[in-house]
Amino acid sequence: MIHFSQYNWNNICNITNIVKSGSKNIRYYNYPFTFDIETSSFYYEEKKRACMYIWMFSINGEVVYGRTWAEFEYFLEELKIRLNLDYYNRIIVYVHNLSYEFQFLINHVEFSEVFARKKRHPIKALVNECFEFKCSYFLSGLSLEKTAENITITKIEKQVGFLDYRKLRHSKTILTPNELKYCEYDCLVLHYFILEEMGKNDNNISKIPLTKTGYVRRYCREYIKTHTNYKRYRLKILEEAPVEEELFILLNKAFQGGYTHANYKKLFSILKEVHSIDFTSSYPAQMIAHKYPRGKFKRCDITSKEQFFKMINSYACVFEIRLTSVESLTPHHILSSSKCAYGTNEKYKAIIDNGRLVRSDEIYTYMTDVDFKNFEKFYKYDEIGIHNFYFTTYDYLPKEIIECVLKFYADKTTLKDVTEKLAEYFVSKGMVNGIYGMMVTNPLNDEILFEEDKWGKTRPDIASALYKSYKSINQFLCYQWGVWITAWARYELFKGIIEINEDVVYSDTDSIKFVNLQKHENFIIKHNEEIINNLTSTLLHFDLDPDLLSPKDIKGEAHTLGIWTYEGMYDKFKTLCAKSYMTLTKNKYEITVSGLFKKRLKAKDENGNLIFDDKGNQVYEKTPTEYIINNGDFEFFTNEMEIPSDYSKRLTHSYIEEPYKIVNLQDYQGNLCTVSEYHYIHLEPSTFSMKLGDDFIKFLLGCDNPEALFLREKRLPEI
Repeated sequence: MIHFSQYNWNNICNITNIVKSGSKNIRYYNYPFTFDIETSSFYYEEKKRACMYIWMFSINGEVVYGRTWAEFEYFLEELKIRLNLDYYNRIIVYVHNLSYEFQFLINHVEFSEVFARKKRHPIKALVNECFEFKCSYFLSGLSLEKTAENITITKIEKQVGFLDYRKLRHSKTILTPNELKYCEYDCLVLHYFILEEMGKNDNNISKIPLTKTGYVRRYCREYIKTHTNYKRYRLKILEEAPVEEELFILLNKAFQGGYTHANYKKLFSILKEVHSIDFTSSYPAQMIAHKYPRGKFKRCDITSKEQFFKMINSYACVFEIRLTSVESLTPHHILSSSKCAYGTNEKYKAIIDNGRLVRSDEIYTYMTDVDFKNFEKFYKYDEIGIHNFYFTTYDYLPKEIIECVLKFYADKTTLKDVTEKLAEYFVSKGMVNGIYGMMVTNPLNDEILFEEDKWGKTRPDIASALYKSYKSINQFLCYQWGVWITAWARYELFKGIIEINEDVVYSDTDSIKFVNLQKHENFIIKHNEEIINNLTSTLLHFDLDPDLLSPKDIKGEAHTLGIWTYEGMYDKFKTLCAKSYMTLTKNKYEITVSGLFKKRLKAKDENGNLIFDDKGNQVYEKTPTEYIINNGDFEFFTNEMEIPSDYSKRLTHSYIEEPYKIVNLQDYQGNLCTVSEYHYIHLEPSTFSMKLGDDFIKFLLGCDNPEALFLREKRLPEI
């Protein structure tokens, strides 16, 4: 890596390959360009500040750097002149986690055509009318370190442990060779990642999709075009599409994700011999095993209970529902309180178990027919009222989509651990994971705006935006299919939960952790037989070979799609709430807590050398798991648990819009420099604190969980 002032601009002459893309007739230089910055966060006069102290830019694999924004602005202008760049002649610049660099770049470059799905998280943006910045995180879905591990065209690792972010640096700080190497490799990893992505896209950088889901969408769309009369297929999509505003809003409100929750009776207990079963590719399996709304939705007035039950047992339905005297029948509370509205009178106030409804005198919510069937297994109620009821016929998803699912799953299974097929395996794994994301893409999103250095959003006209979306020649999916995929996944999960019932300890989307395995083995076997029958029926309906459901791995072992697979037994298990549990298996501890770092990293000294103790054992960086074990093990893992910042690895992000200028800021080496920024992000190590919500604690203190008494013993403030 060299300073940009030493870069040989004659090398630019070798950059001549140009590709065209898009209806705007934009031309791109067909080479990977990448960008990254390193920053320091600090306090000055008790205010949070941050500054950039080095930027890196790779030009087709050659990395240059500079130390100030003025140098970067000069470099971009020079690059623009040398390559004759303008609005119609551009380069694509990839940045891993563009949202971070974007905040610092405001006021240093001119942004336009910013595309984002939510504020402060741009996916792409045009800089100075000719540099198209794109976020590679949306493309890989992984950290830069993990992205490097998946690169197959070369062996390259993200450098770890060379930069101590606690030290204050600025543009006058002297960087060591290893620190410079750390900076350089962040750009090089990204360079080779994009180079590999180009290889998947006809060696054309303009064809690389914006997101991982883009690959799946493109493959499926082209497969459908090749194997159908696409014009006729599109007419069918337009017929089924929910283009009416009221219908789409209803479907959107009825959509729910996966179910993640703990049995409140098992909270805080240190349980022994807890078993785990897991669905094999649950969402792809549901796409094949069940039928979906396949006709045009019609509205119907429901005038009696008998009519309602007849409709939901015959059709795909979505509706608003009012229920009175709702009360849970099991220790598993499946209805999300965030999906409910309640009566205004005080007596209607609901009892909530960590975001899930336990009881209420009256609720209003939105459901599909599948959701209501789930609801009736877990709750009792008195009165029922149905409004805005829509229904349509059930049928299978298009055969071509099912064939795509089978191909992705087969490739993932057969290519796993095949060394010479590593690149193809990572592609197929991403396809299997991405097909669900493709199916639940909302065709209607708020328009996120970035104007005059400020973020904002506007709501489009729903009806016209929906019509425009489904009128597009590239639209080959219907939003309601995604709504039903997750509904069917919960349906299958809840079958297991209702059957295993009191023995369920914890469940998460496609897995159940429970005790007393022998008691429930027959259910697991029978459920697997049932799901295989459903899957087989679908394939036979389309005259497809049922053997496609069970591709074989490199060892010749078959892996059947959609069945419960036994994952093993934990010697000890403890859960505090959703996304918070601790396990011990064969003397190995694992901690899963939402927002808590758990990867074990090898420790390195300032020169980047691995550190070993006096006995020659590898030394690792501190981890939250290590702290918990050293401070009481399972007994320490409880509410109000605190983990210091040097163990938690947590960083608090503060987005700051306050310009500043500091004259003679001193770095950790004693160097002085004038430092200024307009917009920036302050990062600060923070302690992790485990805090159960007040409403959740109130529920626990009033329920029949004897282990919850420790909450009262801690003398928490009255709620």
